[in-house]
Amino acid sequence: MKKQIYRRMLALAILIALLTSGAMLALRVRDGLHELSEQTSRQAAIAAAGYLAAADPDEALHAIGNSDTSRVTMISADGTVLYDSNADTAKMENHANRPEFESARETGSGEGIRISSTLDELTCYVALRLPSGDVLRVANTTDLLVRSLIDTIPAMIVVIIIICLLSAFVSARLTEQLVRPINAIDPTKPLKTDVYDELTPLLRRLNAQNQQISLQIAALRRKQIEFDAITAGMDEGLILLDEHLSVLTCSRAARRLLDAPVAPGLPLDSFECDEAILHAAQIAQAGESTVYTLERAGNQLRLSFSPVHVDDGIRGVVMLVLDISSQYAAEQSRRMFTANVTHELKTPLTSVLGYAEMIRYGLAKPEDVPGFACRIHDEAARLLALVDDIMKLSRLDEGRGSLNFEDIDLYQLAGSVCERMSDKAAKHQVRFAMHGAPCVIRGIPTMVDEVVTNLCDNAIKYNRPGGTVDIELKKTASGVTLRVANTGAAIPADSIPHIFERFYRADASRSHEVPGTGLGLSIVKHICEIHSAVISVTSESDNTVFTVQWPSDPGVMM
Repeated sequence: MKKQIYRRMLALAILIALLTSGAMLALRVRDGLHELSEQTSRQAAIAAAGYLAAADPDEALHAIGNSDTSRVTMISADGTVLYDSNADTAKMENHANRPEFESARETGSGEGIRISSTLDELTCYVALRLPSGDVLRVANTTDLLVRSLIDTIPAMIVVIIIICLLSAFVSARLTEQLVRPINAIDPTKPLKTDVYDELTPLLRRLNAQNQQISLQIAALRRKQIEFDAITAGMDEGLILLDEHLSVLTCSRAARRLLDAPVAPGLPLDSFECDEAILHAAQIAQAGESTVYTLERAGNQLRLSFSPVHVDDGIRGVVMLVLDISSQYAAEQSRRMFTANVTHELKTPLTSVLGYAEMIRYGLAKPEDVPGFACRIHDEAARLLALVDDIMKLSRLDEGRGSLNFEDIDLYQLAGSVCERMSDKAAKHQVRFAMHGAPCVIRGIPTMVDEVVTNLCDNAIKYNRPGGTVDIELKKTASGVTLRVANTGAAIPADSIPHIFERFYRADASRSHEVPGTGLGLSIVKHICEIHSAVISVTSESDNTVFTVQWPSDPGVMM
């Protein structure tokens, strides 16, 4: 704006200077021509007086023509040139049609300024009619006037240059003074600025626009805050990309899950990512939704890309980042569980089928049949136990078990389990030892009984002859601690992290000697999770201890 004002003011000043110079030059030409006309009139009057007063008019005419720098011409009444001081009369055409001649013949005098057809120069003519009817004409060329004007041109150019420089300086100062109040306008408070009255309507519109913009900005901020609050509370990551696949917004969850410095304004390919991610985004940019799965920072992620459709086309891409690690782990666990169940069921069924076929086709000796029948019975019992444990796990996984919590005296329940399993303990030459006092917890009786029974059963099976199963109950500030210890062989250190997995048997060498399904501790862990209890194990040489910390309130995680 400042440059435009300056340029226009300077152009106007230069134009005025040029017009003024042109006007002055025109006035100078007009005055010069007027002065030349008066000079020529005086010369014509003097020449006419001398011609009329001379005794010999022809001699006087020649004398006047030779003595004066002006051109003197004598023209007869019919226009014939009788004498010309600067030209050969024989070669001159009739002058009857010359304007100054016609005017002199009619009114007594005449004058005019035109280009001479004889001399081919701009000439000032003055003609006087003599008593004889002839016309005496005196002419002066404009050479002197032109030379005078040419002499003034350099000075005029200098003046114009000076005027232009002054105009540039003055225009700059005036522009600065004109723009200074405008630059001083406070865009946030335009009406409080002291400026030209002519700008008041503009300032009012600017103020109204500011108010409207402020309202729109406030509304956008509220929406942004709401959007940020929503995305901040989402476990899923959300990234919005524009039509050029540059990040518009990115939630904290997306940065955490992708483990990348994603920031608004950065293109998608600026942070380290798989080529497949960029390819999936480009597919969505073309209008087709797509899903991509990858592993990042130890997590399994599912990236969903969807195009953002606007009336006139696709204006961006929505990228949703989901952490499917738990679902992935559950799926892997389900597949492993299915494979293990198949294996565990197939082994006893194969054994049962083999013994049965031997008996059926008479391949077994009569004295071996009772032994085969016993083995079939044992394998069938193992199958029933396995199916029973699988059903228990299924109910626990699906939450269909009874969830009626009651007050349970854990000391009394443990005593009942010991009494119930006393025959089995005696068979394995193991004795029970209980310590503690009555301790009440909130729980589901059948499930708590399952935990104690399973731990005691394992303590018996994996104990040594003459060993002891110590059961200790102790009240703590946060609840009740149950410890079940046995004096059997230690669990290998590398097996401890896996003993709660389904179908895992810590002592592979004794897995066929010690009966069991490999699901007992998995069931125990599930039941503990339902009761918000924490189970742990330590094992050293001949001392293996399972510890369960029961909370006073099963709704409080420990």
